[in-house]
Formats: sequence, structure tokens, C-alpha cells
Amino acid sequence: MPVAQRNTIVLSVIAAFTLLQLIILHIFGYTPYPDSEGYIGLAKECLEAGEPYPTAFQYKEHVFIWNLGAINIVALSLWLFKSITPLLVLYSFMKGATAWLLYQITEKTVNKKTAFTALLIYVLYPANYGESTSTLSELPFIFFCLAGILCALNRKAMSGGILMAIGNWFRPMGMVFLLSAIIFLLFKKEKRKAVNLTAGYLACIIFIGGINFLRIKHFTFQAQTGWMALMQYSWDNDPNLSENLKLFPNGNPMYYGQQTDCGQRDNLWKKNFFIWLQHNPQEYLKQMPLKLAKTYISDNVNFCTFLSGKEEKDYMYEELSMKRLVADFPYLSKVQSLTLYNLFYYYMLIICFFMSCISLLKRRETQFVVLPISIVTIGTAVLLFFGHGEARFHIPFMPFIIMSVATWLSIRIKPKYNNNEEKISICHKQCP
Repeated sequence: MPVAQRNTIVLSVIAAFTLLQLIILHIFGYTPYPDSEGYIGLAKECLEAGEPYPTAFQYKEHVFIWNLGAINIVALSLWLFKSITPLLVLYSFMKGATAWLLYQITEKTVNKKTAFTALLIYVLYPANYGESTSTLSELPFIFFCLAGILCALNRKAMSGGILMAIGNWFRPMGMVFLLSAIIFLLFKKEKRKAVNLTAGYLACIIFIGGINFLRIKHFTFQAQTGWMALMQYSWDNDPNLSENLKLFPNGNPMYYGQQTDCGQRDNLWKKNFFIWLQHNPQEYLKQMPLKLAKTYISDNVNFCTFLSGKEEKDYMYEELSMKRLVADFPYLSKVQSLTLYNLFYYYMLIICFFMSCISLLKRRETQFVVLPISIVTIGTAVLLFFGHGEARFHIPFMPFIIMSVATWLSIRIKPKYNNNEEKISICHKQCP
């Protein structure tokens, strides 16, 4: 197929995908997820104070520091337009751009055929629709991290590191993508790119933290919710709760008193977690399978977009929960039916991902799975050891799961090679 014709098809698919995001936003409107509502509330506080997030007051009085980038971009939209709608439109275009970024990354790491397969799988994945109807942090985080990886592949590694740090500003998982990209670059024996990528990332982190230090006297560059969430999850799921009460002066590791700020509270929860861990190492490990299950068992979150009366629902997720789907089957609503279809699509992606990794490793096509395996493995390990299980948390890994599946399918479609030049690892000559 001529290059111009292929490019036209690719751009047409991406344009249609983006247009559907905008149509869904227009028809179904804003989706009031609890975190999204929280971001808007904090953004309004910042506008009243005339400062970016976090203000000195928020750092002192609020329980924790949340996702800085997600809140500040909401504040910017409210300041410029008195509305979050322009931001949601921007997020719709970001979602479309993410499909383009996935295509470009797959083309550069595998080949054009696989890139187009990945693009089709991505745009046909039902969970990719409706995500831009809220101000949640996953969408911009994925956009900036993918953009960072593409820059690194295009010999603009320092810019790539900066973009990944901006992604981390939205959601504190940028290190997962940075480390994965470094592993991939070192595997390709491109040490200079790895160094420049790291330098760009650190420079942006220092810049963000330095600006906040000048404003509020605290070097803050990302959300500080990890130790709180880990301690709370460990405590809530502790079967030996009554015995462990004596480990903490107030009988509750979450108690922080009234004379601390966000940084001090974060350090307190970190200290208390290690106290709990010292006495409960086996329980800590026993909780990991449940975290893993909660992270990957469900893929239903984005379908809250399509619920009727979502603004009035006390618990928006309930209708789409796994228990509710089982209880209502086979008499499902239209949204529940779509959710069930998406679950089947999602489970097939997960199954095919494992099959693709095994198959490609057996074929010694390691270069095609280094990046996806690194992101999924490191990201999952971070969630198991330092986080808690939640269905939204696997969303940033899905583009790379799709990339791996597309690579495997491309090989399955044409399993035999007439010459070594037809082999995927050799026919792709654009890989730097």
C-alpha cells in the first residue's frame, strides 16, 4: 500500500475516534466521579486564593496533597473560561492523540503493519470511549508518558523525560514509565538516550518542585497519597486489628493530630506503615493477591459516562459493579450489556497479552516485548508493594498490552517467512 494512502487511512481512523469522543461528551456530558469532583473543589479554592495548587493554606490544612497537574489544569480552565467544558474538549483531543502516539510508538518499535493492528484494537476497545467526560488524571498522564516515549525513540530523549515528568505531575506513576523506557533503551544499547531521558525527567521534577518551594516553602512535585492509601488499605484489611491496636499511641495508625502539615502527615503514615509491616510481614504479602484481583478483575469504570441520572447517584459505580452485573444477568440494561461486552474484550486482551509475551519470548523476539512487559510488570509491582487495588489503576498499562497483542497477532497472521527479510524483527528498518 502506498505510504500516502496508508497515512490517510490512519489519520481517518484517528479523526473518527476523536470525533466520537466529542460526540459522547456532547450527548452524555460531564461524569461526576468522586476524584473529579474533588479536583474541581480544590481548583476553586485555588482560584479564590489566587494561587496554583497547592496553596500554603491547603498544604497546611488539607489531609494530603493530591494530583497537582490534574487540579491545576482544572483551575486554569475555570480561570480562562469559567467552565471545565473546554478542558473536557481538550481531553477529547488528547484521547485521539493518544491513539496516534500508540501507532507511532508501535511503528518505531515493531513495524507499520503491527502499528495499524494496534491502532484498530485500540479504537475498537469500548473502554476507550467516554474517558474524556471527567477531569480524572489517567488520560493526561497516559498522553504525556506516551509522548515522552515517542520523543525518546525520535532522538529527543531529554524532551521525552520532561514530558514524562509532566505526566508524573498529573499522576505519580511517571517513574514506572521512565524506568521501563530506560530498560528498553539500554536493551537497544542506546545509553546516551537513557541518560538524556533521565536528565530531562529530573530537570523538570526539580523545576516543578523548585517553583513550589519558592511559593509555599515545600519541595512538592507530585501527589502525596501513597503512604496514606497503603497504610489505610493494610489497616482496613488486617484480620489481627485488635492485636495491632497497641502498636500505635492512639490505637489508630491513621490518626495525625492537628499540628501537622501534608508533608509531616505523609511521613507519619510512612513511619506507621513500617511499624505495622515489622509486626505483620506475612499479612502484608497475603494482601497482595486481593490487590492484584481488584486492579485487573474489572474494567467497568469508564462506562459510568453512559449512566442516566449519574449526577444524582450517591454511588455511581454500583450499577456497573461485578456483583450487580452477576445479580442482574441476563436482564441487563443497555449500559450493563455494553459493560459486559467490554469485559469480554478486556479479558481477551489480557489473555492474549500473556500468550503474546510467552510466544514472542520463545521466538526470541525479545525486543518487541521489553517495553510492554517492563511497564506492566513494574507498574503492577508498584501497586502491589506500595499501593492498593483499584480497577482504574490498570488503565495506563492498556496501550502497551494492546501493543504486545498486536505484535503477536501480526506474527500469527503470517507465521511463515520466505526469507529472513520478511521476519518482523528484520523487516522493520525504521527502528533506531
